[in-house]
Amino acid sequence: MFYEKQIKKWEDRDQKTRKEDYESLLKANEIRKGYMEWARIYTKIASALISKFGEEIVLDTLEETWWNLQYEAGKTWREDFDKNPGNALKMISDVWCKGCYDSTGAVYTAEFSDGRWDVLVFNCYHQAVALELNAIGGRKIGIGWCMADIGAVCGWCNNTVMDFPVMALRGDGYCWQSRRVVDDPTGYPDKWTKEISEKCGWRSIKELED
Repeated sequence: MFYEKQIKKWEDRDQKTRKEDYESLLKANEIRKGYMEWARIYTKIASALISKFGEEIVLDTLEETWWNLQYEAGKTWREDFDKNPGNALKMISDVWCKGCYDSTGAVYTAEFSDGRWDVLVFNCYHQAVALELNAIGGRKIGIGWCMADIGAVCGWCNNTVMDFPVMALRGDGYCWQSRRVVDDPTGYPDKWTKEISEKCGWRSIKELED
């Protein structure tokens, strides 16, 4: 499992694995550069739209669009979750974490236990670009991507939920996401709303800036 590999001590890995890990960092860094440039372009376009049409309509539209896109992507796993939610959560943790690690160069530590999957995210390219371009609204524009992860989890299954207790773009040094299967999802969002934006989205940044 990917999360087991991530916490394995260097001296406990065989030479082949050490070499693969060593060389993969260069590839991940090149991919990270490409993602960062894409994020810069996206942020500048969004900032220009805000100047033209106003902050609320643009940021609400972007957040809801990202949420809906990720929700539809999450639904591609729904058949697996309908069969066995616990097993599906365990399976997707490997797929998602490894994909994020390889494509961003960020460090993910994931732990699966008792039907819950927690992820700690450090050195995220997304955070770096949002802070770099914060003068033109980088944090508020960028956080819509982060919140879209909740939408993806909603798409997996009616009983999968996600908490986002720590977010780097709101001032923390890292992000902490917790996903799990519950018997009763009451109180968790099943679609994007202004209330969830106030809690996790661009409005939570606006509150801090105001």
